[in-house]
Amino acid sequence: MLPKRFYKQAEAGTAPGGYTVRLDGKNIKTPLQNALIVPTATMAAAMAAEWEAQAEEVNPAAMPLNQLVNTMLDKATGHERAAMNAEIVKYAGSDLVCYFATHPADLLARQEAVWHPLINWIFDEYGVVLKTVQGIQYINQPADGMAIVKERVAGLSPADFTVVQAVTGLTGSAVIGLAVCAGRLGAQQAFEAAGVDETYQLEKWGEDKLARDKLNHLLSELETVEKFRFLMRTPD
Repeated sequence: MLPKRFYKQAEAGTAPGGYTVRLDGKNIKTPLQNALIVPTATMAAAMAAEWEAQAEEVNPAAMPLNQLVNTMLDKATGHERAAMNAEIVKYAGSDLVCYFATHPADLLARQEAVWHPLINWIFDEYGVVLKTVQGIQYINQPADGMAIVKERVAGLSPADFTVVQAVTGLTGSAVIGLAVCAGRLGAQQAFEAAGVDETYQLEKWGEDKLARDKLNHLLSELETVEKFRFLMRTPD
């Protein structure tokens, strides 16, 4: 059961170190009771708008920006960060963009068109060499490349880490996560890279509501992460 709306007004405001959200004049906190401070007025305003949009009940699922900020403040800066870093590196070790189809030829061509530029990008950007394969047989990625990914992920700011962690989990690809964080991919491009197989199947065999709903949800989530990244970097 969702909690009842317990406040009359939600608004953004200033706080020591940045900006916050106030409910009836009181600064809110994260689920772990950390002070909720964000670096930009635009993010605070967007979060306040999510609170203000709640009706009789407060539905956290309907406040995705607040969820991302809470993750950033409670997890990306806490003791869980090391384990979350390791999970991203694990994704990189079996990254989606490294496993190409054996057939049909038109699907393989589509994968190559969207995945090879990303494989080239992570080499050019970070010096990470990724092996690729056709089929589902697992391949071990070079240890030195995974060490670079580990170092890069550990060095991410809390906000950038939150972007990478969210996109990696949504897409199954640390490469896509890092590319979104770096501005190499937007939400639509990340969606096209992550959903190339599923989109192909729908085009080939016809629409399926469950599959389409899953794709629509993926795009919506990626758009939220893109918005989070933008607002965390846009002061006004």
